[in-house]
Amino acid sequence: MIADRGVERVPQQSFWQRAPGLRLAALIVVALLGGWQLLTALQTSPFAWHDFTQDYVAAEDVLAGRNPYRPQNERIRQLFNIPAPKEGPAYSFHPPSTIPFFLPIALLPYPVAFIVWDILQVGCLGVIVYVTANALGRPLAPLTLVALTLGLIAVWPLRENFVEGQLNVAVTAGIAGCWYALRSRRPVLAGIALATAVALKPLVGLFILWAVWRREWRLLVATGVTLAVYGLVGIGLAGFQGTLDYITMAYQMHAELWPGYQDNASPQGFYTRLFGPSPWRPRPPYPMAGLAQGLTLTTWVAAVALLFWRIGWRRPDAERLNREFAALGATMLLVTPIIWPHYYVVLVAPVAVMAAYLWRRQTRWLLLVLALALLVLWVPRDLFQWISRSDLAPRTMGSFLLPALLAMYGLGLAGLGRRPGPVETPPGAEL
Repeated sequence: MIADRGVERVPQQSFWQRAPGLRLAALIVVALLGGWQLLTALQTSPFAWHDFTQDYVAAEDVLAGRNPYRPQNERIRQLFNIPAPKEGPAYSFHPPSTIPFFLPIALLPYPVAFIVWDILQVGCLGVIVYVTANALGRPLAPLTLVALTLGLIAVWPLRENFVEGQLNVAVTAGIAGCWYALRSRRPVLAGIALATAVALKPLVGLFILWAVWRREWRLLVATGVTLAVYGLVGIGLAGFQGTLDYITMAYQMHAELWPGYQDNASPQGFYTRLFGPSPWRPRPPYPMAGLAQGLTLTTWVAAVALLFWRIGWRRPDAERLNREFAALGATMLLVTPIIWPHYYVVLVAPVAVMAAYLWRRQTRWLLLVLALALLVLWVPRDLFQWISRSDLAPRTMGSFLLPALLAMYGLGLAGLGRRPGPVETPPGAEL
């Protein structure tokens, strides 16, 4: 016993700490995979019609003194030397508050602007990885941060953001900024970051509801003021007629056209494909007027109510805040009318938080559920089309993905059940 007292305990090292060479090789491989995917996207996407086009043309119209919500068909023909789209007016479906973010790059030629936007997205993805690692007490060395950021681009749903030039990486970076600022007790900065995310895509509004529930008044005031500034600037740029056209034409067209599309993984998409109405499926299996809308609203209310019941009233510590933001991110996707695969970048931080929590709790069967859900969400569209030839698979990709999103929601709720103490960073944890 006397001898035992003189022996210091040596912290147990993880497998990766004991194998630095293997760790380095793995980081190089994932960085090369992601870098190759990014370069592939940048070689083709700037010269084809993608989602980025609507934002670029809208900002281009503002700079030229035109209505940014006029049809873009003719401009698309000019940019890509293709026949003008004839299936209907091609509008910008994003709100006026989005326009200010694209004005600087709209001065550039379209291919250059696309590349610049994708580079900015890489930086935003790096912010997400940085914030997540630090929140989990696992700060990353600079080269490791770069490697993991590039490696995430190799994941098919995340890669689609860079192929399409979408907004979701920047939106998620805004959420991560809000999370980071709240952890460091800077509510005003958190409000500015949250307002930026909402200005880009209003689907982030669930986090504002959470701030009301948590009585984060300084955050809410900062969010409201910043959002008002974004909104007024956007409306001023779009003009009265442009704003009216967005509300009455572009937004309405988007809301009516896309919910029933086969890639939409939201509950509303599932109900719309079953009961209608949908231009993609004029004869749904069970046509019932109003049923899809009623079931959608019921699902949203139930999902949000159950979330806030699990959150409770007690003010969270930093570790609990991680799990609340993870559950909010998973719930946000369920209460969004339209969920495309590139929206899954929102799940990067929640998945890391859930995995860390379940690992500490040694809840291996829930870790297996998490792994299976990720495998389903990562299935590329081409591979799904091959899988769906079997009678065992659903005919629509959205219906195939929805159970995995429901599993993520359930895991987020499961993570709110306990309150373990703060996580200490073990010696040598920095990668």
